[in-house]
Amino acid sequence: MVTSNPPKNHDFTAHLTWFCRVLREYGFLVGPLETADAIKALGSVDMMDRGRVYWTLRSLLVSRQDKFSTYDGLFEKFWNFEPIPKRGMTSEGSKKLEETITLQRKPTSLFGVRDDQQSEEIAIQELRIGASEVELDAPKDLTTIHADEFTELTRIAARIVKALASRPGRRRKRHKRKGVPDLRGAMRLNMSFEGDPIIVPRRRRVPRVTRMLVMLDVSGSMERHVQLLLQLAYAVSQQTKRVEAFVFSTKVTRVTKELAKPSFTEALKGISKEASHWSGGTRIGEALATVNTDFSHLLDKHTTVLLLSDGWDTGEPEQLAIQIRRMRQRVRSFVWLNPLIGTPDYQALTRSLQSAEPYVDHFASALDVAHLRRLPQLLRS
Repeated sequence: MVTSNPPKNHDFTAHLTWFCRVLREYGFLVGPLETADAIKALGSVDMMDRGRVYWTLRSLLVSRQDKFSTYDGLFEKFWNFEPIPKRGMTSEGSKKLEETITLQRKPTSLFGVRDDQQSEEIAIQELRIGASEVELDAPKDLTTIHADEFTELTRIAARIVKALASRPGRRRKRHKRKGVPDLRGAMRLNMSFEGDPIIVPRRRRVPRVTRMLVMLDVSGSMERHVQLLLQLAYAVSQQTKRVEAFVFSTKVTRVTKELAKPSFTEALKGISKEASHWSGGTRIGEALATVNTDFSHLLDKHTTVLLLSDGWDTGEPEQLAIQIRRMRQRVRSFVWLNPLIGTPDYQALTRSLQSAEPYVDHFASALDVAHLRRLPQLLRS
């Protein structure tokens, strides 16, 4: 039986590196960067606590829900220093592993967390919702974000750009069939035919792409949604250069140049360096005031504003209403994407959402990719 064997020595770093390599063979999105993060993370937990090791590695190395059961079976082998059959083998050992992955019950000793104060604090952070008044100023490590659904988001971004390019501009471009005859171009093209108009090119107006100004809330209550919305902003920026992007919580940071990076990973690294106010409180009205004042040249009748936030705000609702109304008077449209829309029992109960409602053109859901597919049609209307 051909197997992937763990290192014979007792170097745990080598053993963990081997485990990450095995996960990659089984289809997990694990590379050198994730392996380095796992080694660093396990240095700050109790290595003898099986539950903490399990959850630490799963949070870093597993990005898809359908991989949880596979990870559970592989972790059992990893923890017990047992050989793992290579993926795709039809040997008896491989079949046993597949059965273990499919039928295994989760033992309490593996998945339980000790009843201590530290565990309770972690659980509270996992389930936190609502606005916080805490202002944080620390760099955020975004390098573990994966683009699992980036292909679909690229298609959505292309449709968004097409929806924004709904009005003809002043510039004209040559077209084979559509447009008005280009007499000046016809004279140049027919020089070899002694001036006879054999070829008559046409020119038509190039559609004007509306500028998209994206404002992404990166406060603590939005932390679980930042990955998807950053991917969408990056995908749109790759389709058109007429994108301006800001991230905000208690401060505002312009990240337009970072989104223009050639790869999503480089963009994330740049954003994490520029914006240090992650997972803190939220003051949406102050963020809009900053854009209205310091970046007023970006706001005109050819600009569509996308505000990505759940609406949990510690600022004054009156200020939020004033700033949205001020911005709406200058731009083409104002769209509020809220990841809570589409969840069971959602209601716009916060004072911020209620004060902003009269001045927002569209409220839309940003819960997942399925909801984002409706955005291009919304922008076209």
